[in-house]
Amino acid sequence: MDQDQPHVPIPPYVRDLSGSSDSPLWSEWLLTNGLGGYAMGTTLGVPTRRYHGLLVASMNPPVDRVVALSSVVDRVTLGHNASLADATLTPFHFRGSDCRVIRPTIPVRFEKDVECRWRYEVPLVTGDHAVVTKTVHLFDRRNAVAISYGIEVDHGMPWAISLRPLVALRDFHALVRRDRARDRFHTRQVKGGILCLTRDAGLHLECAGAGFESGAEFWRSIEYAWEGRRGLDLIEDLYSPGAFVARGEGRLEELTLFASADTMSPEPIVPDRVARRVRLSKLTRDTIARAGEPEDGVQRLALARLAVASDDFVVQRGPASEGLSSVIAGYPWFSDWGRDTMISLPGLMLATGRHAEAFKTLAVFARHRRRGLIPNRFDDYSGPAHYNTVDASLWFLHAAAEYRLASGDHAGYEAELAPAALDIIDAYRRGTDYGIAMDPLDALISAGGPETQLTWMDAQRDGVVFTPRFGKAVEINALWHNGLVATARAIEGQDAARARELTELAARVRESFNERFVDPEGEGLIDCVVPRPDSSGAGRAWHAVREIRPNQIFAVSLPHGPLDAERAAGVVGCVRERLFTPKGLRTLSSEHEKYVGRLEGSMFNRDAAYHNGTVWPWLAGPFAEAVMRVGGFDEPSRAEARAILEPLVAELDAGYPGAIAEIFDGDETPPQRPDGCIAQAWSVAETLRVYALSFCRPGG
Repeated sequence: MDQDQPHVPIPPYVRDLSGSSDSPLWSEWLLTNGLGGYAMGTTLGVPTRRYHGLLVASMNPPVDRVVALSSVVDRVTLGHNASLADATLTPFHFRGSDCRVIRPTIPVRFEKDVECRWRYEVPLVTGDHAVVTKTVHLFDRRNAVAISYGIEVDHGMPWAISLRPLVALRDFHALVRRDRARDRFHTRQVKGGILCLTRDAGLHLECAGAGFESGAEFWRSIEYAWEGRRGLDLIEDLYSPGAFVARGEGRLEELTLFASADTMSPEPIVPDRVARRVRLSKLTRDTIARAGEPEDGVQRLALARLAVASDDFVVQRGPASEGLSSVIAGYPWFSDWGRDTMISLPGLMLATGRHAEAFKTLAVFARHRRRGLIPNRFDDYSGPAHYNTVDASLWFLHAAAEYRLASGDHAGYEAELAPAALDIIDAYRRGTDYGIAMDPLDALISAGGPETQLTWMDAQRDGVVFTPRFGKAVEINALWHNGLVATARAIEGQDAARARELTELAARVRESFNERFVDPEGEGLIDCVVPRPDSSGAGRAWHAVREIRPNQIFAVSLPHGPLDAERAAGVVGCVRERLFTPKGLRTLSSEHEKYVGRLEGSMFNRDAAYHNGTVWPWLAGPFAEAVMRVGGFDEPSRAEARAILEPLVAELDAGYPGAIAEIFDGDETPPQRPDGCIAQAWSVAETLRVYALSFCRPGG
């Protein structure tokens, strides 16, 4: 077998761009490096976001991300004095008159697997065409990228390639303007290449086989169309230190521009490519095996592609020497969030057999807990963790118990995870930060106040709380019941008395849950009960918020739900009828006066829609699981679950090749548009976990 081939074929995503319309401008690709860094752009090549770049480095894995190499102006000249062809490969959008006019050659084909490849057909005056190829390879566990070019032309035809790097070296949320950064960049030639520096970061550039022609300049008024859609600043000026130029004749096998934000030397591409393909091949085999080896080839391919997509989100946290792992919530802009990590961990790591990384991830969050709370998110830079969440710790109880069942690592659970789980339960019982506490009258969890956003529906802007869900929320108490039962079962072998106590408490929670959240006046479950303004203390009165939201589905989908079979079936029916779409569940019934069906406009308008109608793909996983639980995991319920998830599997080969977006429009017509992060951890994780679950009944 050729060493450059994986043990199990991983099919690439292919786009035919010949005669392309506007759609490739909004189709985006992503490569990740396991550190939180990435490369990202459009299949057409036009940068449309401030987050696009050929090297976005994570300087403090997996955060502190810097757009180091934004783009390359790559120009290929064929023949003598450009008499046959002169092609610029990377297009740009510019704003205003102070810009450069570029007439790019549009690629005819795009492919993505472990790297991205473009094919260009450059017309010659002879009536024939030359083929130019471009490959972007992001190195695994390095802040380094290689951009390689090849040329297929007639023997003896001269060619020249000019590669002009456009450098940003700025925080990935920011933008650079020349007028405010005239003295920001410094360049010096070093052995083998050049070094671009600012006070905070550096980029090493090297191109063996090319000479460097200095000539520092700014490329002004580059416009990022997506930023305009989001109502944000959209113009940037990028710095270029000069250009690497190579000349030759006949076929060019490979010319590679190497860029790194670390201090290590360039390395060969092939070993890194082979190692990643082999690793991903093992991941797909393990995932398919854990799903019971379905015989249908389409289903096996779906599992394989979901497994490969899942790999983007599992990242290193801290120095490699510490051996810790975490989960990036979404690319391009999220860091590792506690809630997203705990929800995603069973799909990303347990369904794929990555048990060691699962334990390391759980240990990271367990060690960072504060007064019974795991972090809501780690800071984007080096600041302290943020703890403003009520559900992340409850999802930790679930993820830790699922890890124990999937891995069989009872010793690891007992040594490190059980103490954290019991600490969380004790803190919630006695009360902790943000008003999170168990109500002694009914054993349900209450949290927050009118100005806090502690559940996953947490959008707020300019002082406006768009989904005020303080008090007792339905999914929080479903998670509370599930966590008590799961933890009790996990510790009964080492502490039978404590396990009995938790089981008895869970029984109280179950009874109160049914009294509080089963709506005698409507469909499904009450979303939230909030304290009346004029009540307080032990005699506090509660008001039911009867909004049809997807949070109720967790009372059915979790392994230890608080509902009987009849009520569980009623919840599934309500969600199917009122919230389900092919791309996931709406966050609010379309009949509600607050429903917003299109996510568009300013950031304020987008945040207002975020949880008031917008569809979230990750919720399709719990819904499909609830369908199977209500159906007793019989074959019809499994088939329905797969049918629910198949449109999301198809998304892997849609606008964002190899990824599933964070959100979609709530309205199904016109077609639901993807938005938010182009690749979201729990969108992939829950689709993978429940799709795999549909082939084999859970043990819990």
